[in-house]
Amino acid sequence: MEKIIRPVVKWLGTTKLLSIPRSYVGKKLAYYYSSQGKMIYDFRSSSSRGDVKIIDLIKQIKGETEMLLADQEAYLIYITVKKTEKIEGDVAEVGVYKGGSAKLIREATKKSLHLFDTFEGLPDKCAKDNPKHFQKGDYYASLESVKSYLKNYSNILFYKGLFPSTTELVKNTRFSFVHLDVDIYESTLNCLKFFYPRMSRGGVIISHDYPASKGVKQAFDEFFKDKLEIIIEPFGTDQCLIVKV
Repeated sequence: MEKIIRPVVKWLGTTKLLSIPRSYVGKKLAYYYSSQGKMIYDFRSSSSRGDVKIIDLIKQIKGETEMLLADQEAYLIYITVKKTEKIEGDVAEVGVYKGGSAKLIREATKKSLHLFDTFEGLPDKCAKDNPKHFQKGDYYASLESVKSYLKNYSNILFYKGLFPSTTELVKNTRFSFVHLDVDIYESTLNCLKFFYPRMSRGGVIISHDYPASKGVKQAFDEFFKDKLEIIIEPFGTDQCLIVKV
């Protein structure tokens, strides 16, 4: 069965099915398939020993919990956290869901990890978001369940509530890496307004859903319109990143 499913999902992820650019349907199927512990793109044969360990970690996490990141996206997060180890500052994630990407980040660094989420699902959208994508309450996971999943790790701090109302304790903190997976316009813009001035030089912000979510893309484009940083879109992902200059 897997021999049949794998090529079909890969085709759906690239076809212009129903004239939808980059096939929204196909990507959602690919994310679901990979979140069950299956790897759509298995590049072990051409990888170094270190890379294979990262790939195996990603597969392990996807076997433990639902992590809605493609394999390449998870890899980019891990390797970027590693590369920014030499940059001064803590690491943070906004949009934790079930804790899969948080575990990936924790495995990559021993720095203080700050996790922000409503732990009640997505908040309300606004007019700048696509009305057909995302609904209030989507991606719900309780704080207790995430804490339980990450219970074997230390130096993790949790902040429950609507960002940025939960940032009082970190308003004087510097950051070397931030991962955003908040899906909608206002949440993305609020995150950029808070973290950008607190990023150390050379620090990196990675966001999910930049090409796919109208709200996320608009928030990034507006915020960085008058800034020196360029928005980089890594090939083959639904991510963007900026490096603080």
